[in-house]
Amino acid sequence: MAPIKKPQQQLQRTYLREWREFNNLSQEAAASRLNISRTLLSKIERAKSPYTQQFMENAAVAYGCNVPDLIVRNPLVKDSVWSIQDQLLKADPATQKQIIDFAKYILSQVKTGT
Repeated sequence: MAPIKKPQQQLQRTYLREWREFNNLSQEAAASRLNISRTLLSKIERAKSPYTQQFMENAAVAYGCNVPDLIVRNPLVKDSVWSIQDQLLKADPATQKQIIDFAKYILSQVKTGT
């Protein structure tokens, strides 16, 4: 009996390319920072080759973000919730509290339908 060929699992999309572009890095420069070949970086960015945990940790350091950001967050979208959060984190504590309190107020109005 012939062996049964397993279906190839599709790799999940990441935002590695977007984070590289956000940091104005070419594939060559990013690959050098990550100590891998440009070809391998290209394959990982296009979900043609799997990445390792170590690769993602190195990429997060190289791109100035966190590992989960590389998977779920497109830094090129300027008006996303993520961008607002980044700005909030840069604000002084008093301003942060005001903004958070205001956001909570707005959300409470949405919940009650007023």
